[in-house]
Amino acid sequence: MKPNVLTNLPPSGLDRSDALHPSSILANEKFRSCSLEAVRPSTRDEKNPGDFVPPPPLISCSDLVPRPLVELLMRRKKNSALGVKWVKGDEITNMEGAMHTFVTPVISTCEMNGDYDYNPAFGGHGINRFGDTLQMSRTDGSKRKYQLARFVVLSASIQMDFEDARVMLSACMLEGSETIGRDLLSDSAWAILDKKAKQDDKQRRAYDESLRQHMIYHLTEARRLPARKSVKDLLDIDETIQLLESFITTPTDNTDKIVGKFTSLDNTRIVSVEILFNTAVQQAKNELAALEVLCPQGYVYTYDPASIFARKIGAKILNRLMFAALKHLSDHHKFENMRVFGFNNYADRGALSLLRSALRRQEHVIVTSKQDLFPGAGGAEGLYNVTQIPQASGAMLVIHNNSDGFGQNIETEGMSGSLDGAIGSSSSAAASLERNRKDLLDFIW
Repeated sequence: MKPNVLTNLPPSGLDRSDALHPSSILANEKFRSCSLEAVRPSTRDEKNPGDFVPPPPLISCSDLVPRPLVELLMRRKKNSALGVKWVKGDEITNMEGAMHTFVTPVISTCEMNGDYDYNPAFGGHGINRFGDTLQMSRTDGSKRKYQLARFVVLSASIQMDFEDARVMLSACMLEGSETIGRDLLSDSAWAILDKKAKQDDKQRRAYDESLRQHMIYHLTEARRLPARKSVKDLLDIDETIQLLESFITTPTDNTDKIVGKFTSLDNTRIVSVEILFNTAVQQAKNELAALEVLCPQGYVYTYDPASIFARKIGAKILNRLMFAALKHLSDHHKFENMRVFGFNNYADRGALSLLRSALRRQEHVIVTSKQDLFPGAGGAEGLYNVTQIPQASGAMLVIHNNSDGFGQNIETEGMSGSLDGAIGSSSSAAASLERNRKDLLDFIW
């Protein structure tokens, strides 16, 4: 899927997700805190040889991303971003946050002490813990209780952010006059605006507009967006969904159907379907390319549709953009190591049929509801159980934390606040993504 061959990978073994193992974290200790401690320079060298050390991520990027921007996005997020984007004092602007959509960190081996479990009766987001097991201590030979864990792959891909109008909506929305795209990669004078300058509204807005123009240049065939009033044959949301569903279910790959198409979200907001589709293609390509090289043993891909991040556009259209992108990639590439695609279709009952159409050429891939992959009793047996799917035996489970491009929520948010908080507090993911770790940027693709 990517033209350049990756030769340098983060440390990983041929782990599997369909079996539990004793972690090196003692019972009653906080999993996230202990994992973070394991990657700090003061303690990393003191770890026992057999202890698990969370690896840095493989950061899979689109070619359109200026490489200095990757470091800013990975290292300079604020501690938490719940319902907010750029605010005074921040280092990541709204359009830089939009650019994070094209920067996908994937953790090859992540430990979790339970399976994710959404239960409204207990506050919503949560983890069904595996419990503890008695093991011989590696230090003094005594028997102590350690937390059971499962190895998974965590994709920290950034969903298209339509929580409000300031990020992706601003990036792909038509304005009163034509917007000419601009390639920043060929502009030797362009540089990331420093933090102090970003606090000046005029400088920051001009800088964000340059990033917006850059995305328009790379994500539209015409390398421009027309003025709002000049658009003919404007689609409404239902017509846009029909367009995407037709693209997904038609055997031929005809992206011309999508080029130059626009949809009206309301009386004033008109967005480029072409930009949305090409963004979805870049997202899927970056993520799947990484998974293919990181999981030679195979992977079981799971996905939960956007909720909060779909507020201004709707989850239904975002789901179909994703399926259209998968269809486009599937028509040109084989997803060699994908074994299963589990999609959470609780709010979109027509999704699985469309997904099967999108992946029709991947005859080896089982498409199923995500819920069907988690029928287990929980506790020491776990919820994840794929014994009924032979193709999934020995494969890695791929999960997402559904974060945004502005805050390190996976490191700071509590258990019940969100999917990000539940996974973050119960796994080693925050340690792999720790902003100050020396090797954070060692594997950029």
